[in-house]
Amino acid sequence: MKLKRLSIGTFNLYNLNEPGLSIYTDKTGWSQEEYDRKIDWTSRTIRLLRPDIFGFQELWHSASIERALTESGIAGEYDLIVPENANGERIVCAAIGRKGLIIGEPEWIKRFPEKFILESSGDDPQTPAISVSIPSFSRPVLHFSVRPREDHEPIHVYVCHFKSKGPTKVFQEDWFEADGAIYKKTRDQHRCGDLDDPTNGRGRGVAFHSDRADERDAHSGHSTRRHQ
Repeated sequence: MKLKRLSIGTFNLYNLNEPGLSIYTDKTGWSQEEYDRKIDWTSRTIRLLRPDIFGFQELWHSASIERALTESGIAGEYDLIVPENANGERIVCAAIGRKGLIIGEPEWIKRFPEKFILESSGDDPQTPAISVSIPSFSRPVLHFSVRPREDHEPIHVYVCHFKSKGPTKVFQEDWFEADGAIYKKTRDQHRCGDLDDPTNGRGRGVAFHSDRADERDAHSGHSTRRHQ
């Protein structure tokens, strides 16, 4: 190829799964009507933007993106990159690339490098040491290479979906439930306290704690899992 310009797009598919398959805690998933609307929206977006490379996040099932690409009417212009085991049971990253652009085999990177360490001894004598154990990406990163021009080196492409997590619900863990005398007593209390503001060294903030997770989940309702 001898492209003079390379266009790249990114597209969060908003939990694209086949109808009736579970999505997180929602056991019934998308209805057929919702699914048809999602396929229509996805196919129209692909056709409208039509980039040389399109990275996708929040794909559950390969059949769904295949259908959207087919309905876009321009499937013949692209190669689809999707894991073989994208069967609707987990979220994956995927992509399409213009025919003749992709070289080599794609890979999905899950594990962090062995020397990726999240530890700190603190920045003053009163700060306790910190050690965080996160060995892998919750959403494996898709990596592949493209060659827009034959007289240039390949370009490495990474399709990432860095998870935006809510607060970790430790009150759902077995160790929390097992020691109710210690933990459950404080779980139902509202607490507040001053926090140093690390941004300017002089301000004070107020932190509130409340175990109202059930109420929050009830208010967020059916749509909660679709933002995961």
